[in-house]
Amino acid sequence: MKLGFVLPVEGTIATRSAVLDAARAAEGSGADSIWTTDRILQPGAPPGGYPYSEDRGAIAFRTGRAWLEPVATMGLVAGVTERVRIGTNVLVVPYRHPVVLAQELATLDALSDGRILLGAGIGWMAEEFAALGVPRGERGARTDEAIRLMRELWRSPDPVRFAGRFWTVDNMGLPAQPARSGGPPVLVGGNSDAALVRVVELGDGWLGADLDPVETARRIARIRDGMRAAGRWTPFVELSMRIRLEPQGGGDALGGIDPGELRDRIAAYAASGVTLLVLDVMNLPDAAAAIERIARVAVGA
Repeated sequence: MKLGFVLPVEGTIATRSAVLDAARAAEGSGADSIWTTDRILQPGAPPGGYPYSEDRGAIAFRTGRAWLEPVATMGLVAGVTERVRIGTNVLVVPYRHPVVLAQELATLDALSDGRILLGAGIGWMAEEFAALGVPRGERGARTDEAIRLMRELWRSPDPVRFAGRFWTVDNMGLPAQPARSGGPPVLVGGNSDAALVRVVELGDGWLGADLDPVETARRIARIRDGMRAAGRWTPFVELSMRIRLEPQGGGDALGGIDPGELRDRIAAYAASGVTLLVLDVMNLPDAAAAIERIARVAVGA
């Protein structure tokens, strides 16, 4: 099982030096990937319908809390790394015009020698959709169509014709082309039934979040069964889970988390069928130091 790490892109730790230190630490530790997160607008108070706990909502949406834009951040870390893959976990696809996003990601993929991953989410915050002028009720359909359009643009430098419900491209092509044929892999984010259907129909993999190993295994089984039935299953399908590490009161790199317990937790996700475990270390005392320590813990060092 591969390991990935979320970069420190939120809160007071969201600084250039912290992001670069974490990216370099991941590269040096042998990690598979580094990940950004997405927020376009920050409300002045915790919004309605937050999908996690009230405490987490109050932390994440505190007024004035920094949150770095993911595509720009990916460009920064691509320039200081050579091997590690760089992804969004997740990027809210319906917030962006898919032609613009396709050009941005194709450029990043070309400049990073094919290391970009698109973690695609549909979003949830009603206030953010309203401010951006995107109907929230269309977010799933817009995401599906955007993925199809971007892939069409990434397949060839030749002009394409695409006529969808939301967007039309008539005999035009991208001026930038990704390093890989077909463009960056699209990993669908979300734990819901609708998200799993989207993985089966459109995804190159799955980005789950905050599920325990038992629930993770159940969803992985559904994805595998669905993709096999659809004739889409291959050993290269990425099955990922993102978990958040919370400090336990200690002052070390792991914030007091017991290394043995962490090693057991990592092993449990590997046994559940996860091929890539993404660890969110933003709440630990030092993201770069935590990445280096976790990489050693994972191999028993």
